[in-house]
Amino acid sequence: MAQVQINLSKIKYNAQVLSLLFQQHQMRFTPVIKCVGGDRRIVEILKDIGLTHFADARIENITKSSDEDLSFMMIRNTSKKELEAVVRYTKVSIQTELETIRELNDIAGQLGVKHSVMLMVDWKDGREGILTYDVIHYINEILYMHHINIVGLAFNFMCFQSIIPTEEDVTMINQFVDSVEHETNMRFQIISGGNSSMLPQMLYRDFGKINELRVGETLFRGVETTTNQPIASLFQNAITLDAEIVEIKPRMGLTTGRPYLQAIVDIGNLDTDVENIVPLHHHIKIIGATSDHVMIDLWNQEHYQIGDKIQFSLGYKALAQSMYMNNLEKYYVYDKAIDQLSHNINTQKTKRI
Repeated sequence: MAQVQINLSKIKYNAQVLSLLFQQHQMRFTPVIKCVGGDRRIVEILKDIGLTHFADARIENITKSSDEDLSFMMIRNTSKKELEAVVRYTKVSIQTELETIRELNDIAGQLGVKHSVMLMVDWKDGREGILTYDVIHYINEILYMHHINIVGLAFNFMCFQSIIPTEEDVTMINQFVDSVEHETNMRFQIISGGNSSMLPQMLYRDFGKINELRVGETLFRGVETTTNQPIASLFQNAITLDAEIVEIKPRMGLTTGRPYLQAIVDIGNLDTDVENIVPLHHHIKIIGATSDHVMIDLWNQEHYQIGDKIQFSLGYKALAQSMYMNNLEKYYVYDKAIDQLSHNINTQKTKRI
């Protein structure tokens, strides 16, 4: 039976390495847990190393946790029917529409609370965000709302457009924030400079007013997202997909006339993004998929048997889709050797403090 294998030790280790890097650069690290469906076991293991503030895009993921020690940031524009839940269950939300912010203000007033917002600025990704010349107008109106607290500005890269953030972007964002603060007489608590795609620059330059990044893909996949290349200090296979061989038959390529040995495994396009998975530790090739099956060329290797498991690495789309599939069992793994590495990192961190 197919299952998602989640190595909690590797996730913990990746999070500790990233946390240490962020501390060294005086930056806030906000884990984005939307691609793992807000998985409670994963959130718990991250809490173990001191991470208590998370970002998600689905309110149903956020409400999975009843832990009062945790806080959440909503990073997605939500429908009107979800706005009350956003006020009730999140500490802060990223917003782009004045009408929505007005409604949040009304709901917060009815509940007798204040809700914090960050304004997403459309920089050059083009997916969502306030146009730069409208930001001051938004702020001036929000300042008159009694139940909304504006805590900062957010920026985004490489979610819609595959345009890599540059050094010039960092410089111009800082200039933009300076001008907005000067015009509004504000000092923002948080300038959220982007996602995992900003990590390479964080390692070698001063980010100025940018003091937070929202990181998900690098945390769970261990890759540098601007190139999709592995980061040597992180694990790339913290979460994998295991599928079971349910058929092995000799086949003939209809267009090539080449005979080959084909296996079918018990996953398909309904379970994952098949174009986004790669067999691990196997010299085999995916040749196609349907809704329920993935067909594999075994390269005439006859040692495979019915019931054998094939393990796949997951790209971001495949990871997210598989984690949201209720029919895929989740199998959690701990690794004592990796846990020892995590302990060593924690010891080094304590010594530095």
